[in-house]
Order: sequence, then C-alpha cells, then structure tokens
Amino acid sequence: MSRRSRASGEAVRSQTRVLAERAEDVARGLRAAVPAPETPVGRPALVLLMGFPGVGKSHCARLLAERLGAAHVASDHLRAQLFIAASYAREENAAVFRLVDGLVETLLEEGHRVIVDATHLRAFQRASAVDVARRRGVPLALVLVTSDESDVLARLAARASARAPEDRSDADRAVYEMMRERGFEEPDDGYLTLRNGPDVASEIERVASRLEASWRAAR
Repeated sequence: MSRRSRASGEAVRSQTRVLAERAEDVARGLRAAVPAPETPVGRPALVLLMGFPGVGKSHCARLLAERLGAAHVASDHLRAQLFIAASYAREENAAVFRLVDGLVETLLEEGHRVIVDATHLRAFQRASAVDVARRRGVPLALVLVTSDESDVLARLAARASARAPEDRSDADRAVYEMMRERGFEEPDDGYLTLRNGPDVASEIERVASRLEASWRAAR
C-alpha cells in the first residue's frame, strides 16, 4: 500500500499528540537504539543526507557513518519504532522530526558527529536540523545521494516483493514518482553529491575526505 493511501486514525493522532508533548523524554529513551561510537570521534558536526526514495540513502549513511565515526539517525527507523502502521500524516511527520532533532541535540551534546538520514528534499524539511546546528555552533554539511534511475526502480521493485531486514522505508514507486514531480529544492549554501553505484566505496571516501577537510578548516 502506498504511503499516500493510508489514513491517520484517531489512535494514531492521539499517539502523535503524546509524542509531540513528550518529545524530549521520548528522544532520551530512544538514544540507546541509535548506532554511535562508544567514544566520540573528532569534534561534533552535523551531516544531513538528502535524496529521493530508492537511491540508497540509508545504505550510504551507514557506510559514511562507519567511515567518519559518526552516529546515524534514520527517520524511517525511528518511525518504525514508534508507529505500528505509520500514516505519514503532517502531524505524524512533525512529531517524528521533533524526535530526530531531539536525538541530534543529545548526540551533539555528547560530542558526536551525527548523520541524519531522511529525504530532506525541501528547505522546510531541513530547517529545524539546520537550526540545531546553528544553535549548537557546529559545522553543518548537506550531502545529496543520487543513483541511476534504473537502479532506483530496481530497488523499489525489490522492496515491494521482498523487503530487506534493515529496510524501514515504506516508499514505493508511486511515492518516488510523486516526489520526483515535486522536485528537489537546492540548499542556498551548497552541498556535496554522493553517487550510489558500483563505485560507492570510492564515493564514500571522497565525500568523507571533503567533510573532514572542511571540519579541519573550521577549527
């Protein structure tokens, strides 16, 4: 079933209200489930991944987090933990991203580098995380994950037939096409691009090296 066809019932709306009211407490409770190094690596920094469904953002986020020694906050994973049948309604999305921001705040305060894994295609979707970085005074980088159209469609088809255990996204081809129609709103301050494909390992190294160089220059 596509995300667009799901309705937000009263039970989901009630749960969403509770989550919104207790976002900080819930975020602290979810902290233990966020993959992060035992000891922070380097100085705190925030990386926002952007990209359409099916490009492999979560896969790239895991690789990049491992390379950089960063915590990996995935919005789809959090949503799956919180909602048995997610609706993707506006109020649910707002509650999920309040929790994302709360986790980012906590992890930055602990001294971690943090990668946030979400579509982030529109400026308003990135705004709250950008505010967290500015408020904390930590370096912020945005990375657009791309992939060949044929590979994207193949991943979405595979998800529809046999979902991988680590795949928490509900986005199908209909959602992908809807988002493609809406388009990507480029950040005003620029961004890096990471191409997911046969050379993803070298792409991860290239982007990680660029990020580390920018963080050294910001000291």
